Amino acid sequence: MCRGSPAALASAMAVSADFDYLAFFKEEIRNESAAIKIAAVNRLNLIASALGSADTVSQLIPFVTTVVQEEPLCNDEEFLFCMAKQYAVLADYMSGHEELLIAPLEHLATQEETVIRDQAITSLCSVVERRPALAPEYLVPTLHRLATKPDFFTARVSACALLPTAYRFAADDQKAGLRKAYTTLCADDTPMVRRAAAHKMKDLIGVCDKQDILSDLINVYRQLSQEDTQDTIRVACVYTTLVMAQVLSPDENRQHTLSVIKAACEDRSWRVRLTVAKNFDQLCAAFGPEITNSTLLQALVQLMKDNEQEVRKEAVRVIEACLVANPLTSEQLQQFILPQFQSLGLDPAQPVRAALAQVLGPVAKALGRDITQRQLLSLISDLMKDEFHDVRLNVVSHAGSICEVLSVDGLVHSLLHTIQNLIMDNHWRIRQSVVEQVPKLAKLFGVEMFQSKLEALFLSSLRDSVHSVRQAAIQYLKEIADCFGSQWTVEHLLPKLVEQYSQSSGYANRVTVLHVLPQVSGVMTPEQIVQFSVPLLVKATKDSVPNVRFCACKTIKWMIENHSLGAPAIGGSIKPTLLELEHDADVDVQY
Repeated sequence: MCRGSPAALASAMAVSADFDYLAFFKEEIRNESAAIKIAAVNRLNLIASALGSADTVSQLIPFVTTVVQEEPLCNDEEFLFCMAKQYAVLADYMSGHEELLIAPLEHLATQEETVIRDQAITSLCSVVERRPALAPEYLVPTLHRLATKPDFFTARVSACALLPTAYRFAADDQKAGLRKAYTTLCADDTPMVRRAAAHKMKDLIGVCDKQDILSDLINVYRQLSQEDTQDTIRVACVYTTLVMAQVLSPDENRQHTLSVIKAACEDRSWRVRLTVAKNFDQLCAAFGPEITNSTLLQALVQLMKDNEQEVRKEAVRVIEACLVANPLTSEQLQQFILPQFQSLGLDPAQPVRAALAQVLGPVAKALGRDITQRQLLSLISDLMKDEFHDVRLNVVSHAGSICEVLSVDGLVHSLLHTIQNLIMDNHWRIRQSVVEQVPKLAKLFGVEMFQSKLEALFLSSLRDSVHSVRQAAIQYLKEIADCFGSQWTVEHLLPKLVEQYSQSSGYANRVTVLHVLPQVSGVMTPEQIVQFSVPLLVKATKDSVPNVRFCACKTIKWMIENHSLGAPAIGGSIKPTLLELEHDADVDVQY
């Protein structure tokens, strides 16, 4: 029998009705092989299921409670971690005696290894959430014991992690004691404990009543926000503010929390300032429009001028999120945001300029045509010519929406020439992005201007050296055909495609043209397809390159399946051609 495998356990259980499952488990976890030992722990649910709830409670639980505290397994960190996870699984087999799991998990929550403690806390919370009645009698006393262990700080760190769950399910007369315990932990001499307490503050605030926050926790919050030694604690206070500001009234926020955010914007640690910048849209939502306008927007301006380029970048990027979640008025944008754009457009850090380019589209949409044309047009044009390709790419990705805002009159003599140049850019991603914007420009320009200004450049993308650019041109040509209709497609586009399909061009270009035909066929009648597309496909089946012939066959198959071409067309020209290809020299074409 192969020891340590599920098949071995199943076979052993089938040998005899008197098989001793617990003895088998004890033997497995004392095996010298770590793999067998861990596998046995991970199958503890099978042992519990085989024993039944009565024997699990009376025999298995006492054993696994003892074994994690005795040599040699008490020093096996992988074993302890797996046991911490399995205790939560055993709750399914306890039949109302889940309280027996609290003590061994409390022991594991004091371990030195972080992952063991974290898993023990996760399992404790899981056990209590499935049976909340355990919290007042068992979990709250456990937390107090952990919080007051003087010998090693790890127990107090675990107490911090356990607090939100314990508080949520505690009895009302226990909550004041828990808040007091938390206050003590926040003032602990050990930095790691204070940090753990700070990181759990937002979760604790989320389960506390407003009055309890104001009476017992607000002073702790203010104290931690001024922590000198650890910037991670001050970062945690920013996240706590996101939760607390939603609970408090505007006046209470002005009194208690707003000063914390203002201080964070000027914090000596760039990580704290970065946290404010990244979460600025959520801060605006939490504080509301009145405080946003009176205080927070000025703080954003300050962050956009920060000495650290990462902070400036995030302060610019968050503008788009602010426009989506909490629409800023045109006046706010003009008063606070737009004055910073000119200096940001000249920022020496390329990522900052790239972030600015990314938000110009949404900002232009919010401002409208006149202000965009007057205050943003030159900046947009300059960023389209930026030496850093990510800047060009980001602004081009919004070219369609920017042009919709500006309209044709405001666009032709300003951005169009730049867009024409970008479709021939050295970086293929920029060429692809311009191609993706062309359908919007086509709708905006109309047929005549599209044909005179963009058509030749767009069709040249079908011959691009990069496959992704060619694929984008194929895909978006369908939208252009849908926009301009059947007559334009048949009388204007198809002749150009036929012209582009020539033996002198590379075979990849001929394949690209064949891929275009199904895309534009949606606006054509079956008769038009038979008259204009089928002859080109038949011609392609006689191409000297097997790949072209193969692609032609696939395209013909698609056309027949998706369009009613009629028996005369199929029998007269298509079928004879395909019969000839059954004897093609290339096996893929034959297929």
